[in-house]
Amino acid sequence: MSDMSASSTASDFTVRDLNRQLARVLEACDRLGIIRIRSRKGRTYELRPQPDPKDEKPGYPDFAARRKAMGMPKMTRLQRETLDRLIAGE
Repeated sequence: MSDMSASSTASDFTVRDLNRQLARVLEACDRLGIIRIRSRKGRTYELRPQPDPKDEKPGYPDFAARRKAMGMPKMTRLQRETLDRLIAGE
């Protein structure tokens, strides 16, 4: 962080830092979640990493937690097989 003033934080970088220390800037972005980049003209930009698509989980409710909260026992194997046959139309 060569050109920054003493009041800057670890999340503040300059365009020069991007040119000379890209790996350090990107590592800070991953660690902090968002960083600010200031140009020589004083304009400020924010950089944040994109979430990894494989880390995103579908928004399904936690059915096991709901079942436990209602005090319902787990289905037996026979109950599951019967329900599967009913759904399949057998």
